[in-house]
Amino acid sequence: MRQRRRLPPTAAWACVLAAFACLATSGCGRSDQPAPGPGGEPVKGAPAARPTDPVQEFADYTLTESEQGVRAWVLGSRTMRRFADREDVDLVDVHIDFFKAGQHWSVLDADSGMVNQRTRAVHVWGNVDIRTDDGRRLETPELYYDNETGRIRNDVANRFTRGTDVLTGNGLDATPDLEYVEIRRDVKAEVADPAPAPGEAR
Repeated sequence: MRQRRRLPPTAAWACVLAAFACLATSGCGRSDQPAPGPGGEPVKGAPAARPTDPVQEFADYTLTESEQGVRAWVLGSRTMRRFADREDVDLVDVHIDFFKAGQHWSVLDADSGMVNQRTRAVHVWGNVDIRTDDGRRLETPELYYDNETGRIRNDVANRFTRGTDVLTGNGLDATPDLEYVEIRRDVKAEVADPAPAPGEAR
């Protein structure tokens, strides 16, 4: 039977001190990096937010813009998402009410959008539809609103309806009340004869 050889007291204390030193300095083969998870990413409690993850998300978001105390427009969105490295916030299901001299004048609806919280510039896309209170209508897939100039613009297809007249074409410069509308390229007009008055022959 083999006999264990006992270390001298000084050697035993040296081994204990070396073990404590190893733990204190995080050496001896231990890594500070967490073990990789199933997807190869480190796992250490809750996963850290990725750069594409929003830092804030709100439901029923509202933003109001005023000029000298008079309401100019009110933006509403079903969902707003804000990101750490951007001034623009993402919007889902966008609705904007435009006012002129404090009176409601037109409304814009779109599937998605972004608004710059500093400049108040708005970019919307997906079934963009502007309707005025007096019946004019603009339909387009994408639109930009410049809050400094108060103009709306794009470089895509547009359909503008006023009464029985329809104007289509590409590229737009207009005001949100649709009193001024300029379609720049490939313009086509469909002008319908007005309906006859009751009892009037065609």
